[in-house]
Amino acid sequence: MILIYSFKVRARLEGLGQWSREHMSIEFMLLDSAVRDIVMRLTALDDDSKNNRSFQTLLSALNRENLLEQKRSKALKEKVKKYRDAANKLKVEHRNQYISHVNTDASVLPRVIDRPVRFQEVASLAVNLMDDFAGKTLRYHFKMGSNESINLRDALQAE
Repeated sequence: MILIYSFKVRARLEGLGQWSREHMSIEFMLLDSAVRDIVMRLTALDDDSKNNRSFQTLLSALNRENLLEQKRSKALKEKVKKYRDAANKLKVEHRNQYISHVNTDASVLPRVIDRPVRFQEVASLAVNLMDDFAGKTLRYHFKMGSNESINLRDALQAE
């Protein structure tokens, strides 16, 4: 969530009118890199390979250890499937075509302006699914020192 928050703040492009072409190009490349990282992290949560941290492996472990009632397990399984369906679109349309399997004819220009990647729904589903697994609303804070902190839920909902 810290990276998503950072992306949203930087994507405001504050001061754009005073930027040089080089500064603008670097900012767009950094934003594009942030999106790639966000996509990779969100799609990794859908990886069902053994020894990976994903929603499927978490659900399997909880079931294997008999830590879930059958009704709750079934509800979580449906939510994991919903997440997988949403994350699959990111895998197919962005990760596989633009990050993992780059064609030699692919452009290296940043896509954040002309072809933005819509990761927000998948990110929201991931956060809500973590809440569902925990059985409560989790808190996410970006600590920037001993006394300063940003509540990421509030900051991202305000956007």
